[in-house]
Amino acid sequence: MYECDRSNMWRLLEDFPQMCQEAFSTKSGVSPLKVSGVVIAGMGGSAISGDVLKEWLDPPFPFEVCRGYHLPKWVSKDTLVILISYSGETEETLSCQKEAERVGAITVGIGSGGSLARLLSDKPFIRVPAGLPSRAAFPYLFFSAVRVMKDTGLIPSEREGEIEEALRVLPKVKERGREAKEIATRLINKIVFAYAPPGLWSVALRFKTQLNENAKSPAKVEYLPELCHNEIVGLTGAPPNVGFVLLRSSREEERISIRADFLKDLLKGKDIIELRGEGEGRLAEMLTLIYFGDIISYHLAGLKGVDPTPVEEITRLKKVLSAKPL
Repeated sequence: MYECDRSNMWRLLEDFPQMCQEAFSTKSGVSPLKVSGVVIAGMGGSAISGDVLKEWLDPPFPFEVCRGYHLPKWVSKDTLVILISYSGETEETLSCQKEAERVGAITVGIGSGGSLARLLSDKPFIRVPAGLPSRAAFPYLFFSAVRVMKDTGLIPSEREGEIEEALRVLPKVKERGREAKEIATRLINKIVFAYAPPGLWSVALRFKTQLNENAKSPAKVEYLPELCHNEIVGLTGAPPNVGFVLLRSSREEERISIRADFLKDLLKGKDIIELRGEGEGRLAEMLTLIYFGDIISYHLAGLKGVDPTPVEEITRLKKVLSAKPL
């Protein structure tokens, strides 16, 4: 779509709904289980897959997303540990795999291969297509994790209809391309402050990281109601190069809506963009917002004239780390 998109990120964005459907249709190789808790170990987009899953399900059992080298101390042989690494070489995730093995936890892997697949050669491993930027593999990683949770019996049957609805409404988001480009135009040369209510924290985080990696733009995330106890004090003095993006949910509690409306009033005269998801279920709302945010970040990259695919700083850091292996 843009001349600067030399690796054709747009094609991957167009395939987002199809990737979701394909991943959910893939069997995980696991059977119904009784577990004491769930941990998803991963970094970057892999970890965000876990965040979205946790926030959507809001399960009645311990569920933690582990970003780092070590699993929570409560992990035991009755814990389901889902290890997600698109490349299969994420050193933090590989470290967590070793710890999971030491305690005898129930492990399942998701990725395109690599060391993680080799280490889990005798365990369930969902292999997703290789050759993508890891952030573009989010649909595969997320819905593979959903599949694991479903096959283990950890998704209540009454919630499965939300999955079907989300898969049905996602293709409609592509029809909002013009709107996404208009929003991106408003964010050129802006530092984005993304604000989210409960239930959309993970969505805002995904939006922030897509602005970072695709558009090479600085951004940050804050959450309601917490930001109303600190951040709002400094907003009237915010410089003109700040663009505010407020995510809204049809499930907002009244007290959250009051705070969000107060925030809009406080920012009157500044550029504030409201984003809402589509569909009736929580998962459709979350995923359509994620998809729409991805498209906004792509247009922002194109309007800035930067290739959305390369992440040179991350590549340089990996080279530094590889010189001093674990």
